[in-house]
Amino acid sequence: MACKDKVTISMDGSLLSDLDRTAGERHVSRSALIEEALHVWRRERLEAELARGYREMAGEDRATAEANLRSGVETLD
Repeated sequence: MACKDKVTISMDGSLLSDLDRTAGERHVSRSALIEEALHVWRRERLEAELARGYREMAGEDRATAEANLRSGVETLD
């Protein structure tokens, strides 16, 4: 198991209540639940960045395809 660092955080009381309730329901520690939440957040952020990158690449691919199509049409004329 990787070495874990101990940290202290402050949070709103209602969030702490939600954290404790959820941790109890899942039979895990606060730390484990927060660590899982951060893993989910990191994965969702990566997925959003990948989706944005794919959309940008699709736009570039479309622009390239349209430019090539125009070149092909001009060659045929």
